[in-house]
Amino acid sequence: MKVRSARAEDLPELERLRRAMPYPGSLFLGEGDYLERALQRLREALPRLQDLPDLRVLVLSEEGKPSGYFLFVVDEQHGITHQLQSVLLDFAVFGFEGLARLVTRARKIQKALENEYLVVDLAAQDQRTQLWFYRCGFRGEQSRVVKYVDRGQLPVLSPEYPIRQACPDDLFFILEVHAAFTRAYRPAGRELDLQTLESGFQMTYLHLDLTNPLYFVMEEASSGKRAGYLLLHLGEPVAGKKTFYVYDVAIAPEFSGRGLSRYLQATAERVAGEEGGFVYGDGSLEVASLGSWHTQMGYPVDTIRFALDCRG
Repeated sequence: MKVRSARAEDLPELERLRRAMPYPGSLFLGEGDYLERALQRLREALPRLQDLPDLRVLVLSEEGKPSGYFLFVVDEQHGITHQLQSVLLDFAVFGFEGLARLVTRARKIQKALENEYLVVDLAAQDQRTQLWFYRCGFRGEQSRVVKYVDRGQLPVLSPEYPIRQACPDDLFFILEVHAAFTRAYRPAGRELDLQTLESGFQMTYLHLDLTNPLYFVMEEASSGKRAGYLLLHLGEPVAGKKTFYVYDVAIAPEFSGRGLSRYLQATAERVAGEEGGFVYGDGSLEVASLGSWHTQMGYPVDTIRFALDCRG
């Protein structure tokens, strides 16, 4: 087995390999759409490799014929830790040895570029592939949960805790609440000082446009005190449906333990239910309680993000 860089003429063989990969399961896309998206990525990348400096495609070959590949982007800055990383967007492998060869070559590229991690999202139900990546040194960082909300589905909110659109005056409240839960945002296994992590968040949040109609604040009706907040981002459409990413959701410490987070999540579902769409979010595997909360809210896990530390 050898690993080399891809060439434009590899496209037919890589398409063949991609079609041979089993459908791993997706809460976003059916089997046909999932395959077509992967094939389209190859078709857009292979003829233009010289024009895409942040893209790498590695080909595993046996007896001169492609038998697997990695397609990944380099020099991406992690949205939370701000560490440089590479993201494995797609792959086709049919045995552990082949995967190990591709990982070894990819890791050398990460070190040369001073990218600290190589990450990949693996289907939650594809445990065999998860085990292969684990044996190659990858460790789970976070899980992504997804829920589809039908059009017209409007979850019940609470009159005791009304939810309104956020405004600029809510900034200090959001910063204060966020600072109380910094550990919950750090991906599992990342070696990053919590104070440094929170400082980065604070600088980012200082520039939030709190007139965004997808930002919300919960209040206690009886006292007028702010009790929590929800920040939604409009994601890329999937299969013609809108997607809404739960960028941040938190309950103020003095209101914790009352089950109020379900009303903030219900607000996200009401937004998605206006036309019908997906609500999704990420949770660090470092905080076990997040997993149980997602289960209680009816959000199944779609993928698990695994990361390989390339610093050593």
